[in-house]
Amino acid sequence: MIIGSGLAGLNAALEAAKHGSVVLVTKSTLHSSSSYWAQGGIAAVLNHPDTFESHSKDTIEAGREFGNLQAVEVLIREGAQAVQELIKLGMPFDKERGEFSLGLEGGHSARRIYRAGGAATGKMMIDFLISHVRNNPKITVMENTFVFDLVSENGLCTGANVYYHFEHTFDKISSSATILATGGYSGLFGRSTNPHTSTGDGLWLSNSIGCTLKDLEFIQFHPTAFYNSSGEVFLISEALRGEGAILRNSKGERFMEKFTQKELAPRDVVAREIFREIRKQDTNFVTLDLRHLDNNKFKKQFPNLINRIKKSGLNPEKDLIPVAPAAHYCIGGIETDIDGFTGIEGLYACGEVAATGVHGANRLASNSLLECLVFSKRAVIHASAKSNLRIKSSSSSDNKFLKIDESGSEVFIKIRNQIASLMNIHAGIERNEKGLKFALAELNEMQKLLEDKTQIEYYTLRTKGILMIANRIVKASILREKSLGVHYRSDSVSLYDEKLDSIRFQDEIVQKY
Repeated sequence: MIIGSGLAGLNAALEAAKHGSVVLVTKSTLHSSSSYWAQGGIAAVLNHPDTFESHSKDTIEAGREFGNLQAVEVLIREGAQAVQELIKLGMPFDKERGEFSLGLEGGHSARRIYRAGGAATGKMMIDFLISHVRNNPKITVMENTFVFDLVSENGLCTGANVYYHFEHTFDKISSSATILATGGYSGLFGRSTNPHTSTGDGLWLSNSIGCTLKDLEFIQFHPTAFYNSSGEVFLISEALRGEGAILRNSKGERFMEKFTQKELAPRDVVAREIFREIRKQDTNFVTLDLRHLDNNKFKKQFPNLINRIKKSGLNPEKDLIPVAPAAHYCIGGIETDIDGFTGIEGLYACGEVAATGVHGANRLASNSLLECLVFSKRAVIHASAKSNLRIKSSSSSDNKFLKIDESGSEVFIKIRNQIASLMNIHAGIERNEKGLKFALAELNEMQKLLEDKTQIEYYTLRTKGILMIANRIVKASILREKSLGVHYRSDSVSLYDEKLDSIRFQDEIVQKY
């Protein structure tokens, strides 16, 4: 069973179908995932003079030398193979004059970004894999199906209890291996590039049966998400900066020139500088300037994105584009090894829900889609090799049922909105102990509202889930007292700048956690 329908889930389903029958479960539709909205592309080294070593170096440096070196090596080498396999399957990456049109993004030292449809890479990859999933007779797709409980007996995960939204019925799905590919939790922030479904379900589901959650404080903010007063948010791809777009403050000044890589510095640096510029001025955004660039080229390279900007009433040939950071990618998640194994027999995790350590303290642009392909395949290979050794999943436990109390939706929405505000203000791009402790106290007060809610009820379960994740994010941010990558403590010096032993410090944090 695969839970989740982003790139990691779809790829896991196709790989698993080589070994047996597969059930792919998603709480919305196959097209509703963060992967679908991924714009930049997928990073891979397929041509000289670029090298695996160069891509690895960029990944480690962007991650502030905090990453799992073994995981990085696996990502880069197996990722190149995965992209080659996609090309052989017919994935239509962009070409120019018969050659792949490779992009450049922040933190990369070479053009190695494969794109499709310009800034529609995620959509085109998801559509491509969905067509293969739909046509595979070994894969059963269950959309609008909410997983509310992982079945675990004697340290073995044997499937999950689910609720079918439209039928209002319940079922238990048994499986010899279960793979969580449920995505991240940045949808808990008030301003996010992710769909509203990104609420970290996989985290609280797995934690409830004993899985360890790791590095939840590391939340990457995309520097350039579209801004307007209505609250509309969509990505303005980093690829535009790769082609020469310039960031300007409210005075029209270019403010990234003090950095060697300028607008193409790693994302944590760019997001933090934008945040600081916004604090100095009387507008809640900075602007992205494309006016000096070849607009016809952009129309050809990024047609969907340029059209989206125009639909918002702006003309990139004449107008500056308002942008501000938004919660984008969760580096932390369920602790796994490089095979996606969670420590619970029969249960695996891959993609954004998993924390392999591959991104360190700051993800290198366009490594996320690569991560989905590489670690979903590894999880399937490991799971299939061990599945015959497990007790067959003829679980004897009774099916669980959820009560659906519509009155609980008001409490869920109220608490979700309160969490969104707290996280944006106190656990965002810059944090400090005072603000984090205030947020923790507020979250604890919210939890008191649910103390007498012992019944298994749909809205109560979801509310407790998002409260638990928010609580853990804030606690982890308090415990990590020094700044590192996307975790920036304004009341502390930078661990990276001090060049301390990051591995030793990481071990200390895990022990505290």
